[in-house]
Amino acid sequence: MVISHRKKFVLFAPWKTASSTIHLRLTSVNESPYDRFYNFNPYLNRVVHQHITCAEFCGLPESRLGYFTASFIRNPYDRAYSGFRQLQTQVQQQPKDEFHQPWIRDLVMQQLTEIFSQLCRAGFEFDRWLELVSECQIYEVGHNTSFSLHPAHYWTHVNGNQFVDFIGRVETFEKDFHAFCTQVGIDQFDSGNANIVVDPTKVNDNKYKYINKMNKKSIDKINILFEQDFEFFGYERY
Repeated sequence: MVISHRKKFVLFAPWKTASSTIHLRLTSVNESPYDRFYNFNPYLNRVVHQHITCAEFCGLPESRLGYFTASFIRNPYDRAYSGFRQLQTQVQQQPKDEFHQPWIRDLVMQQLTEIFSQLCRAGFEFDRWLELVSECQIYEVGHNTSFSLHPAHYWTHVNGNQFVDFIGRVETFEKDFHAFCTQVGIDQFDSGNANIVVDPTKVNDNKYKYINKMNKKSIDKINILFEQDFEFFGYERY
């Protein structure tokens, strides 16, 4: 989550929606007091990280400032596959990271053990992994802080109503990012990409980057699990 008091905006950071690139580009205006890594938030009384949802944000004092709010989204197919890859990176890298407190590290290690076990049972194959993923993992944000593959509308809506003022898409990232910057009065921003951003000129014929890497059963499950994302954002189902 990026908070800028100078520009009076809050930009939420859904998982796997170019959030690292956005943070990199907005470094000079980011004044958020909250750590991007795992930390205990005294307002929420739970361990959170940069991917705070709109509903969680409502418990923070910044929610009462009346700032312009925004979020970027991504189609559910690409988010699911990219999330599958990210989880494998997390279980390898995060045990080496430095945590604020030992008990937070213990909590995260327990969470990563659960994720690693599921990946192992799936043989690190996407379709087998998604078959094992349960509804509670997708819908419950408090179950496992390290498993952040929740519906994108958790970062745009609250109780079915749109919460943010601006919604950009990863599929049209550069155009939408410039539109956001115009809205909040940012004339220049830091350059660079922390990760590869989807280039719409290079996406396959199906419009989605990773859909050819999953079978029909996985596609059908994603259609069900992320039904509201398709409805709210108008992404085409396969």
